Amino acid sequence: MNLRNFDYDELIQLFNNNDLPDYRAEQLFTALYSNKVDSLDKITTFPKELRADLMDNHTIKSFKSMKKQVSVDGSIKYLFTMEDGKSIEAVFMPWYDDAEKTNIRNTLCISSQVGCSLDCKFCATGTMDLERNLETHEIISQILDIEHDLGTKITNVVFMGMGEPLLNYKNVARAVNILTHPLTDLMSRRKITVSTSGVVPNIKRMANLSRPPKLAISLHGTTNGFRDKIMPINLKADITVLMNAVEEYYRKTKLNITYEYIPFEGMNDTIEDAKRLAKICKRVPSRINLIPFNDISFTEPTGIAETLKPSSSERIVEFANEIRSFGGIVTIRDTFGSDIDAACGQLALSTRNEKSKEN
Repeated sequence: MNLRNFDYDELIQLFNNNDLPDYRAEQLFTALYSNKVDSLDKITTFPKELRADLMDNHTIKSFKSMKKQVSVDGSIKYLFTMEDGKSIEAVFMPWYDDAEKTNIRNTLCISSQVGCSLDCKFCATGTMDLERNLETHEIISQILDIEHDLGTKITNVVFMGMGEPLLNYKNVARAVNILTHPLTDLMSRRKITVSTSGVVPNIKRMANLSRPPKLAISLHGTTNGFRDKIMPINLKADITVLMNAVEEYYRKTKLNITYEYIPFEGMNDTIEDAKRLAKICKRVPSRINLIPFNDISFTEPTGIAETLKPSSSERIVEFANEIRSFGGIVTIRDTFGSDIDAACGQLALSTRNEKSKEN
């Protein structure tokens, strides 16, 4: 039984069921997340007998191995192999102040599923199919193990890696509860962003968490016609339904919304798209993140995925200015790790794919 699968209240219940007092659960919770012990035998607040019992029946280990690739831009892609042999990827992205050249934050893009079932046409992970949800300990351990490997603190976490976070709602919500709990001293809810393609029922559920995170919507289209083609989830909950859920999320949480948007040449980067994006941006306090389309040719795309072409960098700048002219707030997002297939949309275990081709 992995002890990182339990949030604070669940740990107390677990200990009570074993005739142990609440304060022992608090000691364990503090050791795991504030002191960040990497082994149960290092919990010195426990008597030796209790430590031995924990080690006989529990673990905090999540991964069999961890490999990494370092990009020329300083980002790092991690490949984790889990106890059942399945693998996931996470990406570390250091941000620097341009003037001072000092590190201002360390963002980690983490995975929530092995593969994905949503089949978004611009995303490499969608070509893998869904193998399983990550357990809570596998989500949390991506952060703690990378902090340990780098000897540095992760300041921001984005659920934008492999998988659709809100289709693994229970474990993602539990991970958010652990990360933001006052006893962990890990990070505030405003430093965590959960990105979704539009799982409307769970957007509404997440708004009711005691410490809800920031919400990002993977939008990429301003009309149902185009979004239907590149994001099949839109057929279940169209843009109108999605926007209503976003408004409800903002009303309950008072957290600004982010819309992620990849401009595709001649498809969703028109002046009319700019107008519609600005209108969407004004419904609640929001920001548009324009993201360059990153190469996924290693997945051998077919159909409409094969026809998607990135808007030029010049057109992206023009498009951003058009959105601003209609009153929208826009950021053109930097691309990290494209040389190691670690950029947005590229996580698909390309190293495994290459090995399978060799065999």
